This record gives sequence, structure tokens and C-alpha cells, in this order.
Amino acid sequence: MAIFLSNDDVGKLLPMGECIAVLEDLFRQQAAGLVENMPRQRFHSPTTTFAVMGGIALGSGAHAVRHGSSLTLLYETAGGALEAVLEPGVMAWIRTGAATGVAVKYMSAPDASVVGLIGAGRQARTQIEAVCAVRPVKLVKVFSRAAERRAMFAQEMEARLGVEVRPVGSSADAVVGSQVVVTVTKSAEPVFDGALLEPGAHISAAGNNSWLRREIDETTITRAAVIAVDDLRQARIECGELRWAAERGAFRWSQAVELHEVVSGKVAGRPSPAAVTLFESQGVGVEDVACSAYVLKKARELGLGQPLPF
Repeated sequence: MAIFLSNDDVGKLLPMGECIAVLEDLFRQQAAGLVENMPRQRFHSPTTTFAVMGGIALGSGAHAVRHGSSLTLLYETAGGALEAVLEPGVMAWIRTGAATGVAVKYMSAPDASVVGLIGAGRQARTQIEAVCAVRPVKLVKVFSRAAERRAMFAQEMEARLGVEVRPVGSSADAVVGSQVVVTVTKSAEPVFDGALLEPGAHISAAGNNSWLRREIDETTITRAAVIAVDDLRQARIECGELRWAAERGAFRWSQAVELHEVVSGKVAGRPSPAAVTLFESQGVGVEDVACSAYVLKKARELGLGQPLPF
């Protein structure tokens, strides 16, 4: 019998450290040819936009379809039976942060302790939580346009994570001196000057999945020795900064690698100590598959979830 799992259930069952481990395993499965991602498709009506994404992970024994922000339907692969219906909001929030955590683990300096964060919304919380889970972070410098918001964010996250979180007055202040830079905004224009990046810095761009928006400038892209995406087909549709750079001849799609190639060791995520590296996160359906299968397994073990009449 299928069960329903709410956002509250997912939040209890999917702590950040476990989610990072789930995605690492997923990327290893993908490198072994056991994963197929269905890039997000958007359908437009006169009043709204409806998105569908999904995938199959044979190693997890599951496939799923996520219907926008409303529901995720999880099926088992053996017979195709529906196993769970999940609210996707909290899962998307956690696993987007976890994907950044995986990228930072494989693409940044192992001793990275200073993080620059641009953006102080809800998604920024799990982004910085994930970075702190994989690196010995001592200082987070956070910038957002609203001074009150960045101050409140710094106070909240410092108490939550036990590291110094300092609000700063500009994106340049966040970037200069940082070994890891995370952007999580909805900006249509680049939010920092790539010339300010320190040698050896890693950048995770997690805020945009629209070809109309750009958080990262061309300088950052041309400086990057490694550019990783979570899914190349989806990035070619949605990654505004890479599309923009490709159209102007500053970037070729053949330069990009998928994150599973880095996790599996096929591609060096950090080829030298001075190499600048970039992860462009779009958020992909097969991540929902792996996380949903993991959450369902834990829910059944703990007796959580509401039985469904089918």
C-alpha cells in the first residue's frame, strides 16, 4: 500500500548529512550507468507555468515524477507500483543544498574555512548548512541587498551552525578572501565580479534555473578550470549564465562535465591548488528519486506516513 509523506515528515527523515551521502551514492550509480534523468519540462497556460521532472535510479530501485511544487509520485522499478506520494517542497530545499555540499566536497580545497554567501533567503540556509557539513568552516560572510535580512540571517545561522556568520556590505566583501563562494539569488544579472575570486576558489551557483537569469559573470566562467553541472541536457535548457557565455563564444558546452564524473573520479574536481572551479546547480529530477526512495525506506522502518487507499 502506498503512503503519503508530508513536508514535515520529509524534514524529520532527511537530515543534511544523510542527504549528502544519498546524493553521493546516486552520482556513483549514475557513473555506472544505473541512472537516467528526465530534464525539467515547463508547460505554460495563460495563468501559470506547470513543471514536470523525474528520473529512474536502478540502484535505488525507484523512479519518480515530480509535478512542479505540488506532488512527487514514487514508483518501484520491479513492477511499476506506486509506493509513495510526497510533498516536494522541503525535499527540494534540502537536496539542493546537499548537491552543493557534494560539489564543495569534491571541488574545493579540503581545508576551506572561509565561505562567501550571496543571498539570504530560505535556500541559502541549506546551502551553508551543507558546506559546513563537508568543510571545516570558521567564517561565513553573507551579503544580500537588504541589510536587515542579512543581519537576521547571520544571527540565526550562527546560532544554528556554531560558526561565525558575519553580514557584509557588498558582494565584493563576501567574495574577497573566500575559499568557497555560494550564490543563491534570483538575479537576472551577475552578482559579483569574477576578477575578485581568489586563486583556488570554488563557486557553487545554486539560485537560478532559468535561461533568462545570470548569477555568474563571464569572467568567472572563463577563469574556471572545471565547470560541473548536475545534468548537461537540463543545463543546456536552463543555465542562463552558461547559455549566455556559449552564445558569445566564451564557453563551449564540451567544456562542461556532469557532477557524477567528478564524484566517480573520472574528472578531477580540483586539478590544482590554484584552480578555480564552478558548479552550476539546476536541481534535477533524479535527485528527487534518490531522496524520495531513501525517505520512504526510513518512513517504513519508523512507521511514519499516512496510508493511501490505493
